[in-house]
Amino acid sequence: MSRALLVLGAFGAIALAGVRPVAVRGDAVAIGQTAPSFIIDTLDGRQISSDFNGRPAYINVFATWCPPCRRELPAVLDQAKQYRDRIVFVFVDEQETPTAVKNFAASVGIATGVAVDRGQFAATFAVGGLPWNIFIDRHGIVQYIYRGRIPNDVLDTELSKLASS
Repeated sequence: MSRALLVLGAFGAIALAGVRPVAVRGDAVAIGQTAPSFIIDTLDGRQISSDFNGRPAYINVFATWCPPCRRELPAVLDQAKQYRDRIVFVFVDEQETPTAVKNFAASVGIATGVAVDRGQFAATFAVGGLPWNIFIDRHGIVQYIYRGRIPNDVLDTELSKLASS
C-alpha cells in the first residue's frame, strides 16, 4: 500500500472515531505550550493582548459567512454569560470588514471582545479552518484546541476546567 493511502487511512480512522486532529503543520501551536503573544484591534477601537492578567481565556475564531461558526455561537454566548467573571471571552473574526463584523456581532448578541484579524492572529495560532476554539489557562498555557463546530458538552467541559484551574 502506498504511503499516501496509509496517511489518508489514518486520517479517515481519526475522523470516524470523532477525534479531530489539531496540529496540521509542524509549527502549529500545541496543547501544553505557552500561547503565543499577540495584540489585536477590537471593533470598539481598543486592543486585546495575550496578557489576560492571570485569568483564563477562551478564544473563538470565526467568520460571518461560516455556517458552523453561526451554529456554535449561541452556546458560546450562553457560556460567556455564565463564566464572564472567571474567563475572558475573545471573538476573532477572520479578515472581514469591520462593518460586516460589527453588524454580525450586533445581530447575534456579541457585546464585547470582538476583533477583526488581518491574518496575523491566524498565522500566529496556525488556524487551519473555521471555527477554531482555543482554551488558555491563567498561566498562559494552551489547554485545549478544537477545530470545527465545538459540541456543547465539550465546550461545557473545557470551560469548566478553565474556570476551576
